[in-house]
Amino acid sequence: MTVDEFREIILVQDVDDILINILLSDNPKHVDKNSQNYIKQKLSEVYKIVPEELQLYIVGSSNLGFSISEKRKKDGGCLPRYRPFRADSDIDIAVISPQLYEIIWNELSRFSFSQPYLPWDSGKLGDYMVCGWLRPDYFPNRRLRRCDDWWDTFRRLSSQQRFGRRQVRGGLFYNFKQLKTYQSKALIECIEYEKLNK
Repeated sequence: MTVDEFREIILVQDVDDILINILLSDNPKHVDKNSQNYIKQKLSEVYKIVPEELQLYIVGSSNLGFSISEKRKKDGGCLPRYRPFRADSDIDIAVISPQLYEIIWNELSRFSFSQPYLPWDSGKLGDYMVCGWLRPDYFPNRRLRRCDDWWDTFRRLSSQQRFGRRQVRGGLFYNFKQLKTYQSKALIECIEYEKLNK
C-alpha cells in the first residue's frame, strides 16, 4: 500500500477495519514470518513461557513501509508524518502476553515497595502502564533482572543480520484491546490531519 492509497482509505473506511486489516495486519512489509517466530522463540526461552502465550505485531513503518505519526526529536524538531521506512528506522514490535506482562509488572511492583515513599513516583512508566502497556525505555534505571532480560533480548535481536542490524524495539501490552486502543489514537490523529488538509 502506498502513502496516497492509505490517505484515501482512512477517509472512507471504518477505524476498526483499518486497525485490524492495515495497522495490525499479520503481513508486515519489513519483517517476515520466520523472523517474527524467531523473536517469539527468544522471548519464550528467556521468560520460560510457551510461545503460544505470546502474540507479536509489527507496528509503525516496519509494518506499513511508512510512519503515520509525526515524531518529536530530542533537539525539539519534528520528523514528518508519512516518512518512509529507511536504513536508520527501528523495527517496532508490540508484544501481547498477560503472563509476561505480569512477570515484569510483579518485578516493578516489588521494586516500588522497596522505595522510601509509597506510592513510588513511577513517572512516564506509570502513565503508559495505566494505558495497558509497559514501555521498557521507562523502566527504572536499576538492576532489575526481568526488565534487564527484556533489554538484553532486544539488544541481541538488534545485532542480527536477519533484522539488518536495525534497532529492534518492543513494547509489552497486557491484551489486544489495549494495543488496538493505543494504535487507534495515532490513526485518529492521522484522519483528523487528512480532513484538515483536504
